Amino acid sequence: MIHSGHPRPLDRAALLAALLFSGACQVATGVAPRGTSPEITAADTRSRIFIVADDSMQGRRAGAVGNYMMTSYLEREVSRLGLEPAGENGTYFQVVPMVARSVDSPRTSMAINGRELRLFTDFAPLRPNMTERYGASLPHGVYETVYGGRAGDTTISIPASDVAGKIVVLDAPLDSAGRPTGAWGTPGALSVARFPTAAGIAIAALDLVTRVSAAGLTGITTAVSERDGAEPRPMAFLITAATAREIMPSTGLRPGTPGARISAGAAFIDRPVQSPARNVIALMRGSDPQLAHEYVLIGAHSDHVGISATPVDHDSLRSYNRVMRPEGAQRRGAQPTAPTAAQLTRINALLDSLRRIRPPRLDSINNGADDDGSGSVALLEIAESLASGLPPKRSMIFIWHTAEENGLLGSAYFTAFPTVRRESIVAALNMDMVGRGSAEDIAGGGPRYLQVIGARRLSSTLGAVLDSVNTARREPLEIDYSWDAPGHPMSRYCRSDHYMYARRGIPIAYFSRGYHPDYHLVTDEPQYINFEGLARVAGFVRDVAVAVANRNDRVPVDRPVPNPLLPCRQ
Repeated sequence: MIHSGHPRPLDRAALLAALLFSGACQVATGVAPRGTSPEITAADTRSRIFIVADDSMQGRRAGAVGNYMMTSYLEREVSRLGLEPAGENGTYFQVVPMVARSVDSPRTSMAINGRELRLFTDFAPLRPNMTERYGASLPHGVYETVYGGRAGDTTISIPASDVAGKIVVLDAPLDSAGRPTGAWGTPGALSVARFPTAAGIAIAALDLVTRVSAAGLTGITTAVSERDGAEPRPMAFLITAATAREIMPSTGLRPGTPGARISAGAAFIDRPVQSPARNVIALMRGSDPQLAHEYVLIGAHSDHVGISATPVDHDSLRSYNRVMRPEGAQRRGAQPTAPTAAQLTRINALLDSLRRIRPPRLDSINNGADDDGSGSVALLEIAESLASGLPPKRSMIFIWHTAEENGLLGSAYFTAFPTVRRESIVAALNMDMVGRGSAEDIAGGGPRYLQVIGARRLSSTLGAVLDSVNTARREPLEIDYSWDAPGHPMSRYCRSDHYMYARRGIPIAYFSRGYHPDYHLVTDEPQYINFEGLARVAGFVRDVAVAVANRNDRVPVDRPVPNPLLPCRQ
């Protein structure tokens, strides 16, 4: 059978307290590694992975003490390597003004013809984030309404004067099969971009959202606080179909048709996070006086998802996922059904083999050894390698973004408020989950397996440079470009920090070795990392960066640049 591994409440509290206490003591003494070499080696990646993915880092959640400790470790390392600070105020840090945001219920209301609507039942405000750029408040008042057609429909055109200062009511978006859906993200962001002068948009999809999404509307999420003077944007709401019919009682409506006047207002409460969220940014000056003012940026993200509310038995979970969830907690993948008799036999066989070598152990800390401890370590290895030799012509920026797991907040903030001229960044190379990739982890995997995404989306030259560097290697990597296909259902192009650079017109390449059964689970631990493969990828990314940095001309942008105000499209 599959062991549940659920402890009694007292045991769980004692376990968590012990883990946190021991972790705090370890980090307080300093954990800088000793004896790492200028060469990129498997031994050095192993040394560093066991630091950044240790329980003492408490899962490295952005805005929590664990990620603060991680960024402090990174600061010590880049300082030890002699790299220049490239953050704010002469430091290695750029503080991202991250907040914990929730709906201010007493200040959020909506009424039609004097009838008060029920918050989270008849309507719910949508919190803005870096890709769904809704307004952060709506002043209380009486608003005219206008029918705007279907959310996400880009064929509808309504004069700006007809929606200015009004609330635009929209039908639920359609899924790929043409059915109404509660997946509001992309359609909502498109609608806000289409009606920028509106006071708000209201999408009639609240009846259609999943239970998980509905719970998310009422809870607390992380966001980046607005800077003073930010341009106002339409507030966004979900409403029920019945509410929409009450506002727009007529049938056969045409876009632009006016509806009932409504009383409405909305606000959020922003509370400070536990610890400052920080990008870590270091610089190596280029050797060419004419080109040193241009930058090749190499990045990874330092954060992960923190501590789970309920500890689970590590080996039971891992055995189950090897059979039933080969891509771990991958939400876009198909959800598993109950195991068949044959699958249950395989699960129990795996578990029995593990039980023979170690006893059960409860775990609640998501160490994120691969996601993205592997990328963070690879970036340290690249920085140490380059710092020990002659610099390339252009300058190099090494950046560890925070809050990638919270919606690419760290990279969105850096690209909005860069510490160097944004136009001077000639390319951005991103590493995320580069520590696995074996045939056991992913179909088609192997020792030299590597996924590359986005390398030709903005610059065909960047893709050509990458292929040229790979061809010149004694043992070329086996590059899988299939995840970059337009419309790929996993949308990998949109799901890591590189996209925040691409949306600004900066050529990017995203390097990964793919998903595996431990993705976003407590089982993503250092002992499962392929250190030789990790060192191999780090060396390859370093060589690509140097090749781009040593070109006489910058890699040109010769492909269409996306509109940064619109949501990403795979």
